[in-house]
Amino acid sequence: MHSVVHAISGSLEPTNVGSTAASTFDTASPTWSPVGTNESVVGTNTASASKPIANSASENLLVKKADTCQKNQRHEWRSMGPPTRSEYLKAVQCLQRLKSTAAALPGTRTRFDDFQAYHISVTTKVHEVGQFLPWHRWFLHTYELALRHECDYQGPIPFWDWTKDAYPENPAVFRSSPIFDASGGFGPLPLVRGPISHGVFAKYNLSFGTGPPLNRTNHLIERGFDITMLSHLTERAVEITLGKKTFETFRIELEGKPITPEPKVHDSGHRAVGGDMGDTYSSPGDPLFYLHHANLDRLWWKWQTADPHHRLYQISGRSTQAPPFQNVTLNTTLPTEPLGRSIQIHEVMDIGNGLLCYTYA
Repeated sequence: MHSVVHAISGSLEPTNVGSTAASTFDTASPTWSPVGTNESVVGTNTASASKPIANSASENLLVKKADTCQKNQRHEWRSMGPPTRSEYLKAVQCLQRLKSTAAALPGTRTRFDDFQAYHISVTTKVHEVGQFLPWHRWFLHTYELALRHECDYQGPIPFWDWTKDAYPENPAVFRSSPIFDASGGFGPLPLVRGPISHGVFAKYNLSFGTGPPLNRTNHLIERGFDITMLSHLTERAVEITLGKKTFETFRIELEGKPITPEPKVHDSGHRAVGGDMGDTYSSPGDPLFYLHHANLDRLWWKWQTADPHHRLYQISGRSTQAPPFQNVTLNTTLPTEPLGRSIQIHEVMDIGNGLLCYTYA
């Protein structure tokens, strides 16, 4: 039996930067018996309304779809040239200037606020549940549409492969990553929690602090390096995650605390940056949120395509944090309004479909 908490109870970030203090995720919880945790069983979870594709044609079908969607290929940040990086940063700044269109979310000033506020409002519905990965896939796509349609961004959507920066024996490598460049990146990562000191986001004021609920504030984006997270962001950590045989064990291994006793790649990526990024609810206040979750989506897609016949439409897990528990299915709704239309999980399981249509370089 797998133990999980009743609800998220605070920040992903530990009490002190660089400390090993217990996270507020370490709370007592009701129990949940997840489906598909038997690693000896490789196959589609019948309790999850899975939709397997024909084994003989599955790989050819994926290749064909990938060819069709090559125009929208996501790239690792450092592989993008300086002009393209600059255009992406300008597009994010554009969202930070545009007026909010989400009247249903009180306190929002900008379009960038809209996404952070909505994430805060649905946090307990989309974390520690089976729809965690599908919901964030659709959330990122909705954000991408805003960048392209409202800010005319034409370039690739970036992801951040933190395995290229995470060396526990040499923490300085992480802080010197191009992602934290002051002139061509997202601004520095301070050793001690504080505002971003230089770069294009140094003077941007967030409208919301830590949740829940929507906590109206006016503060600069903050970060604070936690070196204890680096050991959970290595190539070995990713290898362990991708080695899981069922979606249930994969999603648990990827998401991490409080479902697991130790941090994993999802929560460690948040907590390593710390500050606003390290808060469970308000983490989209740091523009790095979207690159971190794009990388997690990339890992999920890599896991799916390693065995597409069994994994492309494999889904499982509880659909709510609190009992009575029910299994998530391919027909479970992913709430997105007022940011965009709400859809069902089956619509985002294949990133090569007509709705999403993107690939990873």
